[in-house]
Amino acid sequence: MQGRYSPGSTFKMAVALAGLQEGIITPDFKVHCAGSANFYGRNFQCWLKGGHGTTDLRHAIEQSCDVYFYTVANLLGIDKINKWATALGLGVKSGIDLPNEVTGLVPSTEWKREKMHEKWYAGETISVGIGQGQVSVTPISMAVYAATMANGGTRVTPHLLKAVDEGSGWKPVPAPPPQSKAELDPEKLQAVRDGMWGVVNGGGTGNRARVVGFEVAGKTGTSQVISNAGRVAAARSGKDLRDNGWFVFFAPRDNPEIAGVVFLEHGVHGPNAARVARHILATFYAKKLGKPLPPPPTPQDMQFDFSDPYGPGRMPGVEPETDEPVNATH
Repeated sequence: MQGRYSPGSTFKMAVALAGLQEGIITPDFKVHCAGSANFYGRNFQCWLKGGHGTTDLRHAIEQSCDVYFYTVANLLGIDKINKWATALGLGVKSGIDLPNEVTGLVPSTEWKREKMHEKWYAGETISVGIGQGQVSVTPISMAVYAATMANGGTRVTPHLLKAVDEGSGWKPVPAPPPQSKAELDPEKLQAVRDGMWGVVNGGGTGNRARVVGFEVAGKTGTSQVISNAGRVAAARSGKDLRDNGWFVFFAPRDNPEIAGVVFLEHGVHGPNAARVARHILATFYAKKLGKPLPPPPTPQDMQFDFSDPYGPGRMPGVEPETDEPVNATH
């Protein structure tokens, strides 16, 4: 609620929905990824060195293709990205019933002009397309983001207080009204949901969140804390400056009942966060079905991967191999 972080690849759905809603792309829009792309005289790398080949929107989300989203962001421009990302709950306060909430930032031309007295350059938009650069979020805003995609566009207001007792018995506290409604085309939203389903159930990086018998949709994100050039100095400093891990999710894919986010500060990889989400989802569905709850996970159950994503043969943002799903009905 008070920490701001880069969202990494979890931001790609906001870029996808912006492109779809603005008519810039369709779900069949294809981009060829050869492992990098040049924009405005600078070479931008994809996390997969060999590239993803020619890919459409669904597979770009599933495989987290950076070049695809660099391209879409460049076609959109920063102000259209800002428009739709804020409509989905990013860069604005959630309205949660706790004090001192801070806001993240989805940059715009107006923001840079007012804050820095400079113009926004088109080349700055490219990194924003993959949730890096100037964009920042809070974990609570990411939970709202996931819920907004899950429920069809309603930006819900999170709240913790369910009832109060002032000495005369418990009285329920009504849920606050939604903040706003993003007018999302259902077919376009479904294309994004299908990509998120592939992240967990297809060949994507969120397989660790799979729960047998339930259609979980999600997206991993691995966001850099420092630049590549600073990693050697950071290692010598002894400070924990490993990358952060994200996983946003909802389930089931169609008519969702639960949505949320797992954020692991210095958790290195998004798939580590997906593993935590798996336990949350398994517990939710076991309780709903009246089944025995899964036991609390042990460190051995979690099996977090803390290997260096910048080591030999790996690229920034690469996420480790996935493993087998769990059943919610132990």
